[in-house]
Amino acid sequence: MKKSILITIIGVLIIGIGYFGIKMFDFARGVKADIPKNVENYEKNNTEKLIKTEIEQNLDTLNIDNYNLVFFHPNEAEFDELLMENGEKSTSLYEMNSDFGFYASNVYDSISKTESKIKIITERIIEYSTKSGIKYLDRLKNEEHSYGIIFNKKNCEPRIEFGIMTDIDMFQIWNEYRKNCK
Repeated sequence: MKKSILITIIGVLIIGIGYFGIKMFDFARGVKADIPKNVENYEKNNTEKLIKTEIEQNLDTLNIDNYNLVFFHPNEAEFDELLMENGEKSTSLYEMNSDFGFYASNVYDSISKTESKIKIITERIIEYSTKSGIKYLDRLKNEEHSYGIIFNKKNCEPRIEFGIMTDIDMFQIWNEYRKNCK
């Protein structure tokens, strides 16, 4: 009787292990069949994320190689943040912003009548070419000033001036820059 119980237990174990083994084999075969699909989905999703990241970065990046004068200043959200940071000194920010807009528009109006290309921007990243390669200016990481102007001409190093200056100062620098750039 002990032999028959032992044989029954061993038989049940063999059948159970066999059944479980067959199920595992079927599962493994399914996993193996899914691997190429999973790799394809991973590559597709990873490529889409990479493209999305590049598009997002390019949305706030401007290449200025085709412009001669580029005025940069904080966008509305950045200006509001500056107001909150400066508290009581906020009135001077309004004055700076107004002065920048006034002088930049005077220069813009005058130079836009010439062959020179001019642009007023709020993009965060400014991409420009130099003799040593492509460089980037991140306006938010710029410690000098939130406002400025870039004088640019093919075959010359761009000149970046930070801060608020009068239209007369801008014209003087522009004329000097063009004269020295050959």
